[in-house]
Amino acid sequence: MGSLFFIKIAGLTVKISSLYSLSKELCRDYITEPCKNPDIEITISEENLQYELENAKEPTTSEYAEFICIYRAIAEKLPKYGAFVFHGAAISYKDRAYLFTAPSGTGKSTHILLWRKYLGKSVDIINGDKPIIRITQDGIFVCSTPWAGKERWQKNRTLPLCSITFLNRSTEPSISQINPEICINKIMNQIYMPKNPDSLGKTLELIDLMLSRIPVYYLGCDISEKSVKTAFEGLTKEEYKKTGE
Repeated sequence: MGSLFFIKIAGLTVKISSLYSLSKELCRDYITEPCKNPDIEITISEENLQYELENAKEPTTSEYAEFICIYRAIAEKLPKYGAFVFHGAAISYKDRAYLFTAPSGTGKSTHILLWRKYLGKSVDIINGDKPIIRITQDGIFVCSTPWAGKERWQKNRTLPLCSITFLNRSTEPSISQINPEICINKIMNQIYMPKNPDSLGKTLELIDLMLSRIPVYYLGCDISEKSVKTAFEGLTKEEYKKTGE
């Protein structure tokens, strides 16, 4: 049985008409009161759902495929509001967001778990897979979403973005700031690119704006505490002190 519900993400109210109730359940942390003039309206059709099922990279159910359909439909409309979906893992420390990204399987989830392990309650996971980046007159922000990967690590928060870090596997931890032009293609591969030409053009403008303001780093790391220390000191500019475990 379908559902009609409203969610609040990235400061935007989204009205969703779904075919199944699972999507509402998975969005429960973002449910908000109904309103007459939502910023975004999403209605999932059987055609949308069939397309998602036919193009899924791995077997899935119709219910979960619809949840992904909703995410794609929202992502298409975000650039109008100065926002886009970024494939990465975002953590918070002292009310600032640090975004880690890499191709799937490189170790983003493992790395942010190590921050939690060694730095304890001073670190929160904002979103483990697909946060939204929103650029406003007040700054550049990381916003959590219900679309948080298979682990479903998310906390409904919006915080200023401090940095973007590419993870690379290495037996000797190291971190260095890089010129964004060097990795622009890698960055674009981690961002949802709308099919609508106007939305795509706006997304490219937003990427340029983000990279002109936010530092980008390369982090060579393994699963050691030394990797967390290297990342922490390089990104926060503070002395590392173990406060977890």
